[in-house]
Amino acid sequence: MVNIPAVVAFASVFVLGICFSVIGSVKLKLAEVLQIDDAKVGGLISALMFCSLIAVLVIGPAMDKVGYMVIATLGFFLAGICIWMLAGAKNYPSAFIACLLLGIGAMCVNTAGNVLGPTVLFGGENPAAASNLLNVFFGIGAFITPLIAAALLGRIGYSKTVAVIGAICFAPIILALISSYPPAPPGFNVVRSISLIGEPGVLLGGICLLFYIGLEASMGGFITTYLKSHELSDERANTVLSGFWICLMIARLIAAFVLLGVPEAQRGVAIVLLSIIAAIALGIMIGARTPAHGVIGTLLAGLSFGPMFPTLVGVTFTKTAAIKQGITGSVFGWIFAIGLLGGIIIPALVGRYSAKLSIRQSISILLIVAILLLVFASALQWAVPITEVSTMIVE
Repeated sequence: MVNIPAVVAFASVFVLGICFSVIGSVKLKLAEVLQIDDAKVGGLISALMFCSLIAVLVIGPAMDKVGYMVIATLGFFLAGICIWMLAGAKNYPSAFIACLLLGIGAMCVNTAGNVLGPTVLFGGENPAAASNLLNVFFGIGAFITPLIAAALLGRIGYSKTVAVIGAICFAPIILALISSYPPAPPGFNVVRSISLIGEPGVLLGGICLLFYIGLEASMGGFITTYLKSHELSDERANTVLSGFWICLMIARLIAAFVLLGVPEAQRGVAIVLLSIIAAIALGIMIGARTPAHGVIGTLLAGLSFGPMFPTLVGVTFTKTAAIKQGITGSVFGWIFAIGLLGGIIIPALVGRYSAKLSIRQSISILLIVAILLLVFASALQWAVPITEVSTMIVE
């Protein structure tokens, strides 16, 4: 029998990948159609990220209150509609509004997928493995969106291409409506959700995500710039960028099955080890004297980054007993909101120092971030015990 709730979770993170990659995938044509420069395109991405930051704080607790079906269905619908709005945008303000609203849709599918998946996969007993398996599909969504754009933009134009991408987001709605779901927890209230930020596991999990999302966003945005500093052609630089994302997806798939054999109390060790490997990879990139060394460092970074986000989510759920308490939406909302701050702040720092100094020197910032991630991941693993259900916050 098909596990329909799991399919809904996979579809949710797949659509999230589309939401986060669609602007970059059609960036050049979008700028041409709207007659805007790179700064304005950056403003559209900032609108998406800022609205996501605000929306996830509301959507997480809302899921714990109203359940999965409403949030998942709303997410698929909004994602499709907002991408269609972007397809039909005739000026910058209309595109800006589309990107703002897309942030709400993105956070609906983000929360639905990353909360539902660990609850229904592997019997809810291994959130870290479940999150890694789930986020392979995020990578697939983010990976195929630019491929679709590249295949269609020259043939059918900007508006129709983006409309096709938006139509894909509507496809899972029927499954979301007919699926059965775990029930929403009884007696939930907003005060309880707000109080979770005081939990050490939630706070440390969020700080770890801040550093990780900052690393991933910076690497995704500046890999090609870094590789061009090694005098690689645009084509080769983009090929290595694709290789980075492929390594990230492969690492998540491997981690999903490796973590099945790791005891619950030791799963956070994976984050510590991955942080060390990430620091080594960034060190290789900084010190690379040949293009080959730079490529090796880049691909190693992709392998080390891959399992970090899903494993952090899973370990935080375990540390806070979120699944057993039915507060996964609220916990995820908090840690992801904190994490998004890293995606806003750290790439901006890298870009600023890259412009003033050099891209290789600015990678040193990411090395410091990786070391900080190592420190806080160690604290999450060894300083925060797994919470017993009886000690969780109650009304």
